[in-house]
Amino acid sequence: MAIGRIMRVLLAVVGVSLWTCHVLAETGFLTNGPGEGFKCAGVYGSLAERQGRRSAIEIEIPPVPPSDITIAIFDYPDSRWIGIPVKEGTKIPDEQVGLLSTFINSDRDPGSTDKNDGVHRFTVCDNETMAMGLCTEIDRGRPLINDRDSNGKPRQFNSIIYSDYVMLNRSGPGYTRLEYNEWLSAHNRIDDHSDQWRSKPRTTTLEGATLEWLADGTLKIRYLVNTTGYFCVDAASLHDFTARAEWINSYGLLPASEYPKMYIYLALTIAYSGIAIAWAFMSWRVWAEILPVQNQLLGLVCLLAVDMGMNFGFWKHYNSTGAPSMIYSVFTLVIDAGRNSLSFFMLLVVALGWGVVRPSLGKTMIRCILLAMVHFAAGCLYGAGILFRDPHESGPLGLVYVIPLSLSMTLFYTWTLSAIIGTTQLLADRQQSYKLAMYNKLWRLLLVCLALLFAFFVLNILHTVFYNLVSVAAR
Repeated sequence: MAIGRIMRVLLAVVGVSLWTCHVLAETGFLTNGPGEGFKCAGVYGSLAERQGRRSAIEIEIPPVPPSDITIAIFDYPDSRWIGIPVKEGTKIPDEQVGLLSTFINSDRDPGSTDKNDGVHRFTVCDNETMAMGLCTEIDRGRPLINDRDSNGKPRQFNSIIYSDYVMLNRSGPGYTRLEYNEWLSAHNRIDDHSDQWRSKPRTTTLEGATLEWLADGTLKIRYLVNTTGYFCVDAASLHDFTARAEWINSYGLLPASEYPKMYIYLALTIAYSGIAIAWAFMSWRVWAEILPVQNQLLGLVCLLAVDMGMNFGFWKHYNSTGAPSMIYSVFTLVIDAGRNSLSFFMLLVVALGWGVVRPSLGKTMIRCILLAMVHFAAGCLYGAGILFRDPHESGPLGLVYVIPLSLSMTLFYTWTLSAIIGTTQLLADRQQSYKLAMYNKLWRLLLVCLALLFAFFVLNILHTVFYNLVSVAAR
């Protein structure tokens, strides 16, 4: 069996590392203040229930304090049409309208991508916008929706936009602007200030949402999601309020951002299992010629299959129960640390020439084993730190988990690179051109892995910096 193939598979194994620890549920609390009432998350749309579940966004608003709240639920690409942009008293053309980058309680969008200066995006129906003819009294308090294109034709949205004005009542059910307009239309009235029609608990369905008023005045809004997308809830008020929003998916309890991982790990489990079976079969055919490092590589591939299977089980359990399993987490932590340590160990001993240039490494092998054990312990410590430590807790304690792993990885990398240099020099002196070419390829592959590792860290830094930008997250 070609040793060059061993090197390529070994480097591919070292390059694969999929590990996740903390998952945040797709829930958010909306409060008064700049940006505090604006939350977004992904949802996989569904037209029917799956195992009694239907994709939806649910919002619960308690009656205390009894605020009046302007609220909108929409697919993020449709945020272009939340609010009406006006320049010098004239609505601007569609091609000059950018995505909404602030919130519906702002009459000026300073972060807008609108192309012209002096553009104001009016987002709420009030006295000023009614005087401008952008809305009428029946929509007072509701978000302004730019629902007609530049030619005056009705606009097609990615999903139904629910926009309403909620009026809470401390002593019982309140009502919303849409409910009030619907009641007036049903009874052919222009206005009615009586409380008889809205004083009792009730359920109303309108504009893609179901409103349920409880006896204590709590309002529950359920907005059905039929199309997959990145859906936002935007709520604003002139007074304090608190609301809880939850993004629900029909497939289970996993957040939409984490759901693909379950199938990725399943695919990796099948792939590594297939590689392990194929490798074992080929090894059996030439058993007399197998090197010890090849048997260890088979064990590593089997460990990878187990690791991916444990990760799949973790996400499958999470999707069913809505909470991570501690048993799966601990087992995955240990297997992941063992996989990484074994990968680095095999790379090091191959770089030192074990089984390829030298039949034995002598006492050097003992030092390699000790370093692998230290790296394994550091990996377990790091994983435990991430698993059990509060991610929001700051302070130098976090370095206790990071420094040992960083030092052991640095020792592995420097020793491996130094070993390759020494082995290639030895092969050049012996004029063993085939093995020399193989180790030169290994050297280049290591440099590529280091470049990819650097790019990985850069991408993680950029992800952290731009994580809170909704336009980036929506993509």
